[in-house]
Amino acid sequence: MNQNKIENQSFTYPYLFRLIFRYGNILITPIIIIYSVPLIYHFDQKPILAFPIIVNLLIVYFLNRHYFNLYKILPYMIEADDEKLVCSNFFLSNKTKTIYYEDISSLAGGIFDNKISGVMKVIDERNNFCIGFYHKLRNSQKLATLILSKVRRPIYDEVLEKIKSRKKEKIK
Repeated sequence: MNQNKIENQSFTYPYLFRLIFRYGNILITPIIIIYSVPLIYHFDQKPILAFPIIVNLLIVYFLNRHYFNLYKILPYMIEADDEKLVCSNFFLSNKTKTIYYEDISSLAGGIFDNKISGVMKVIDERNNFCIGFYHKLRNSQKLATLILSKVRRPIYDEVLEKIKSRKKEKIK
């Protein structure tokens, strides 16, 4: 859409959020497991403890499933230029993903769905991959605006329609 020439720009997370997004589950999972040990130890005396044990196991399961999904799609460095996004520094991986704006098939989550927060996904079905980024990324609004200005018109219109429909719902 916008044909203005832009120079290469880099987007990264602040140090604290990089730690949280990379190692948050590694810190929280052992704490929950340590908390569960006394519950398991006293389970034979008080069967009612099955409920908090199950809740703790579900928390560990869903937390780690969420993090493993993030590890696949969340780059910690995104470089943007006129024609593509180059995503690198994935967790425990040296891979680099390049997404050309013309290959983007959809945008979802976060401000692309008119939400205040959440992971924003850039989906490239042609090359069968997806990247995501949170609003905690430095200048994430600038990146989202850049992506919206470079995608094909139908995708831009789809995101704009989501935003308009949400505003109409709030007015009612």
